[in-house]
Amino acid sequence: MGGMDLDNQMEYERTDELTGLNNLNGVLTFLHGHDNKYFASVSSVIIYLNVMNFKTFNQRYGFVGGNEFLKGMAKEIVALFPDELIARTGGDQFIILGKSLEDKEILDRLRRLREALVKHQKGLSMRIKAGIYQATGEEKYPVIMVDRAKMACDDIIKVYDKDDNFFSEELNKKNELKQYVIDNFEEAFKKKYFKAYYQKEVRALTGKVCGYEALARWLDPEMGLISPAIFVEVLESVRLVHKLDICIIDMVCADLRDDMDSGFAVEPISVNLSQLDFELCDIMAEIDKCRAKYDIPVDLLHIEVTESAISSGSDFLGEQIRKFREAGYEVWMDDFGSGYSSLNNLKNYDFDVLKIDMAFLRTFETNKKTQVILAAIVNMAKELGIHTLAEGVETQEQYDFLKRIGCEKLQGYLFGKPKPVSEFVRESDCSYEACEDHRFSKYYDKIGDINLLGSTPLRPKTMEVINNTPIALSELENGIPRYIYANGAYLNFLSSLGLSGFEEANNAYAEADIPEVKEYVAAMERAYRDESHRAEVDNITNGHICNNKMRFIAEAEGKKAYAVVSRNLSTHEDTDLAESMQVAMAHVFNQYFRVDLFDDDGTVENIFLNANQIALAKKGTNAVRACEVYSEMYLYPEERERFRKFYDIPTVIERCEKQGINYIVDYYRSAIPGDNGRLQMYMLLPFQYNGKWKYISCCRYADEIKHDTLK
Repeated sequence: MGGMDLDNQMEYERTDELTGLNNLNGVLTFLHGHDNKYFASVSSVIIYLNVMNFKTFNQRYGFVGGNEFLKGMAKEIVALFPDELIARTGGDQFIILGKSLEDKEILDRLRRLREALVKHQKGLSMRIKAGIYQATGEEKYPVIMVDRAKMACDDIIKVYDKDDNFFSEELNKKNELKQYVIDNFEEAFKKKYFKAYYQKEVRALTGKVCGYEALARWLDPEMGLISPAIFVEVLESVRLVHKLDICIIDMVCADLRDDMDSGFAVEPISVNLSQLDFELCDIMAEIDKCRAKYDIPVDLLHIEVTESAISSGSDFLGEQIRKFREAGYEVWMDDFGSGYSSLNNLKNYDFDVLKIDMAFLRTFETNKKTQVILAAIVNMAKELGIHTLAEGVETQEQYDFLKRIGCEKLQGYLFGKPKPVSEFVRESDCSYEACEDHRFSKYYDKIGDINLLGSTPLRPKTMEVINNTPIALSELENGIPRYIYANGAYLNFLSSLGLSGFEEANNAYAEADIPEVKEYVAAMERAYRDESHRAEVDNITNGHICNNKMRFIAEAEGKKAYAVVSRNLSTHEDTDLAESMQVAMAHVFNQYFRVDLFDDDGTVENIFLNANQIALAKKGTNAVRACEVYSEMYLYPEERERFRKFYDIPTVIERCEKQGINYIVDYYRSAIPGDNGRLQMYMLLPFQYNGKWKYISCCRYADEIKHDTLK
């Protein structure tokens, strides 16, 4: 060290050259009590920080860029923890040693640190994981405190949605168990402590068991049931997980052979493969060997690959997946939605089934976004020609929702926990009443191809984005509506009206005095004023009866924007009868501004509406209640009771017979603002259809009748 004196040499040995902070040696020196300010005590706090994605940062910006980030991070830590001892202990690891910091204060400072680091990240997302250890004062060696903070940090390295972790006794026991696994897994293999447990997969459409997932369990004579979350991670770390997976697959094939020989229902079983299985052995050859040993058909064994295993985008793994599928195996993506690159994985690899991660259903009741996301995943999978299975189903409400959106298979505690073969009662669990006949598997898969959420369920899958709902975007400016966008279905709608496109339609709607334009614009204004921002109007264009539903979207500088869905109600087969019906109905609808249809079961629905009024059914399909609400909204108070008696549907036929006519008529004054009590005629016309009575209700203005004649 040349002429460096002893104190300077010791200081040099405790300092990180890049950041000027302490190094690990410096932290341990202070923890040993060589300084009066920092020492191991009941109030000591160790925070261990690890930068995720730092390797990628170095690859993108070089070591110089990486060093600049680390120096920037060091400065931000010092600024937020000015009274604490800070150290850089490794490439991208830091330690903060403090005293008397409350948990809430620690978390708040860590949050502010992450916010401050954004300006150093150069657009690359850098997750900062933090392990926190609060000293108890009973630690015999200072290094234990550092180890426990690191242990807490390491515990969440692979946990996507957790960045801060406090050391706990539970975590300590978990790590002791990991050490037990390391020390005893060889004996566990030899003495067959590993067992295959099976969890049911149920087809939503039938409610019957259509498969099982095989899950590894370690039944240890000393420790009891050891969780796979513990031993799988350990076996992966020592690169022996393939030995476990081949062992479980052998058990699965043996159990399948037993099922096939039993005479009971046989269902396919899915097995989980680790990324390391593909690296450490020829896993497909091993599986084929097991199948041959027990003579198991390829369609009874499904291959599950976790999303995290394929997140690297490895070409090698993609080739292995292709090999399995070409050999006749179904390959499933497990835990879809739990990782960082779900959509990329769908783009880069071919799968038969998506297993939707159970984390989505954990928030099913508390987060409304969950159902929207689940429906979007199912919809997307259907359009890609991939089947779906949802994990973690625990309630009937979840079952009903998933079935409604077309998710084909379900798995979860609602149907039972995983259990070994020894706990199955074959007479009931494996009967054809409870289980699907496997011969129908492909049949139901074909049914599952239909997208119940899409607008084109009858169209073959072509990877084209098509919407059969005729949708347009329209602007209203200075009383003139103008289309600014129309999808293919809407252009077809315009073509059915004899219009070549929305430009010709814009020309046709350019004159505000045309009756159909007035009606259309009036509906737009109703949508603008209505609390729901929605309106509906039927009008006649080029002799065609059209239904238009619209929603107000936004306004700016005198313009109002609307979304419009329109349908041609007159599109029938081109026959004389159809043309005659069209002409007749067009005449009726020109005479009356609303037509409703009542049923003798007490319901009502709107048939035609061309007025500043709502559809009766909008307030409910119950006819009595709908008429009450209607009278309160549109008639004078003194006429409402008479109106309700007039619309007493069960007595209509009797009143017609008393008057010797086939219909009944009455008149009421309109209470709509601007009508000034304008007189309206209401008519009820009963008729029979399929052996049941129905009643047409028509309404029009009756300006030719004076009020005096009605007294």
